[in-house]
Amino acid sequence: MSNEPVADLFPELADERVRLAFARECRDRMVERLEGVDPASSADGITAEYVEMTVWEALDSLRSPGAGEFFGRIDEPSHTTPGLDQWYIGRRHIEDDRHDPVVVDWRAPISAPFYRATAVDPLGVTFRRRFTLAEGDLSAYLDEHLDDPDAVDVAAGIPDPVLAEIGAARSGAMREIVATIQAEQDVVIRADIDQALIVQGGPGTGKTAVALHRAAYLLFEHRRRLARDGVLVVGPNRAFLDYIANVLPSLGERSVRQCMAVDLCIPKVDVQGSDEPDVARWKGAADRLVDLERLALATIQPPANDVRVPIGARTHVFEGELIARWITTAKDGVVPINQRRERLRALARQELRRRCGGDDRWSEATPLKALLNKCWPTQKPVTVVDRLLPGPRGKKRIWTAADQYLIDEANTLLNGTPFTYAHVVVDEAQDHSAVALRVIGRRSPTGSMTLVGDVAQSTAPAGQERWADVFAHLGATDGRGTVADLTIGYRVPEPVLTVANRLLPMTGVDATASRSVRHEGEPPSWHRFEPAALAAGLARVVAEVKHRHRLTGVVAPTELHASIADALVVAGLVAVDHVHDLGHDDVPLFGPETVKGLEFDGVVVVNPHEILDGTTRGARLLYVAMTRAVQELAFVTTGDRPPVIA
Repeated sequence: MSNEPVADLFPELADERVRLAFARECRDRMVERLEGVDPASSADGITAEYVEMTVWEALDSLRSPGAGEFFGRIDEPSHTTPGLDQWYIGRRHIEDDRHDPVVVDWRAPISAPFYRATAVDPLGVTFRRRFTLAEGDLSAYLDEHLDDPDAVDVAAGIPDPVLAEIGAARSGAMREIVATIQAEQDVVIRADIDQALIVQGGPGTGKTAVALHRAAYLLFEHRRRLARDGVLVVGPNRAFLDYIANVLPSLGERSVRQCMAVDLCIPKVDVQGSDEPDVARWKGAADRLVDLERLALATIQPPANDVRVPIGARTHVFEGELIARWITTAKDGVVPINQRRERLRALARQELRRRCGGDDRWSEATPLKALLNKCWPTQKPVTVVDRLLPGPRGKKRIWTAADQYLIDEANTLLNGTPFTYAHVVVDEAQDHSAVALRVIGRRSPTGSMTLVGDVAQSTAPAGQERWADVFAHLGATDGRGTVADLTIGYRVPEPVLTVANRLLPMTGVDATASRSVRHEGEPPSWHRFEPAALAAGLARVVAEVKHRHRLTGVVAPTELHASIADALVVAGLVAVDHVHDLGHDDVPLFGPETVKGLEFDGVVVVNPHEILDGTTRGARLLYVAMTRAVQELAFVTTGDRPPVIA
């Protein structure tokens, strides 16, 4: 920065600091007013409870970090008075004692031009200012005069303050990005709620952040609807859920459920096993959905004989052919199979009443009821899946995650979906099997969903390679939806992304290479060791990278993890399997299959030639591993450099 005094560089900084102080004072007075609300004065207990919860949520939001602050300002011609309207954009809505806005919530419609306005299309905005805060006070700002295409500071490209924020050191937890949302991201965030929206984007395009901010935006825009039926966020694994755990709470949204897809499944079985890739593909295929329904319906069989039902002095004979027709009628329904069974009983009861002159003698028709129960037994989902799968059955079966998805699907077929949500967000959507996607899709009966992912990073054995297939498997969307593309990379430096993009032709999918806005940085470095010296050499490289970047992670084939962990201990470091709450000497260690969605300032990839095994999946795994790096990427290897990335 120039040596000029701050007042010369930013002549309006003092006025803006006064505005910031006023905004914080208004926040404090809002808190005081809310603290004075007495729910007990409400007309009834239900209203009192509602008021108490509403006040608690508002206070919690106003007391959160960043409330009362702003990170941007836009000016536009006033529609009511001469001059300009100024809108300060922040994380929370702040108003003065007259209830006039002092800071507008970043999700409000008036805030959209802050993210989308350009010199070509200013959206009615004449001026935009981006603020930099340091230690709780305004330290600088960047101005963009959108009504003057000849101005030096007209909006063009990614502003330096945004690049500085994007390139800042990571903490091991995902941060909210409300101050740095870019135009193509904002379009996705504010997209219509009534659709299944898939967001395709390469590494570092902000897919996950966009999905979470979209959830926060929808909760703001459709509060009553979503508060009633809930919002669900589905992540790929525990480490990822820990990594994103604080994003929505930091945006003021604490009521969203965040879990893995397998956590949704009902009823639970004790998952202890894992499937070989071929078995996982078979269990996760869409054909299993058809097999399950066919098997459940095949259990329902017409009687072999007629049934005689004595009622008083008369015996009624119900022919097997008649009961078979009832069964056919009842089976042809849309409600869950165990509920269709009640239709069969209703048909039988109706016929018995007709034969008894209108009298209801159902309680006396024990033989008929017993036969119907035998023809159409109540089925249990675990039993149905156990009959479908090969291998040992009953207590001898070792259940896997793929089995758990099938059990949930069977439960839905038999009893209905146990709980649903108004909107569902799915991260790494490309890695879900057809069965898992159906499990997720059933949680959103209206088809209101946001799924994010990258088909070039599809690495699960039963994962997806075409978004059209994902729409079809979701079921609730009737096979329709919208795909939005994010093409600008903000996380991975260009010298690293350029090398990683060379793998895309080997991934076997049609994926558009993303381009990075971060042109600084170095290409990947290479370090070769003999096999016996690999672990010790790796530990030295990790120590060097970690000296430059506190958050440094290792991605290595799983079979090397034990020796790597031992070598790190000798180097005074500790291998861990998470990225949150890291100690000073902790080094996250993941396999290429489990590191997806995470990011590190420094990344060390071990034996890329083993990961790149000649298959499309190997190319995708290496692509994932390389693109976790935000600052620096190093390869440690015992073999030759793969020519494609050498």
